[in-house]
This record gives sequence, C-alpha cells and structure tokens, in this order.
Amino acid sequence: MPLRIDENTEKVIDEFVSKGNLTTGALVDFTDLSRPTVTKRLDRLHAAEFIEYVHEPTALWQLIEDPRSD
Repeated sequence: MPLRIDENTEKVIDEFVSKGNLTTGALVDFTDLSRPTVTKRLDRLHAAEFIEYVHEPTALWQLIEDPRSD
C-alpha cells in the first residue's frame, strides 16, 4: 500500500528536511501537532522505510528519503 501524504505528514517531513534528525517530542513541538498524530505519521513513514531510528531509547529519527520526491 502506498504511503498517503496528508497535510500532517507534510508538516513532519518538512521538519526533517529543514532540521535533520529529530525526536518525536521535537516534532510535536515544531509541528504543533498532537503526540498521537505525530506518532501515527512516524509509524507510517517507518513502515514505508522512509525514516529509521537513529537512537530508539530517545526516539531519535532520521529521514532516509523524502517520499515526495518520487
């Protein structure tokens, strides 16, 4: 199933592109989205292999590839 990129996913991806590696908490702060919304978007991006954990205990994420560039 292809990744659905909605407005909230766009906000999360934009933060990765502009700031680099980010924690879940930082994404919540920078996007003004709720933690469950950010977590859901991260789970989808991770399942589609566009992001990966850099450090799982702190939930530090890294964008591997921008899914919008396809």
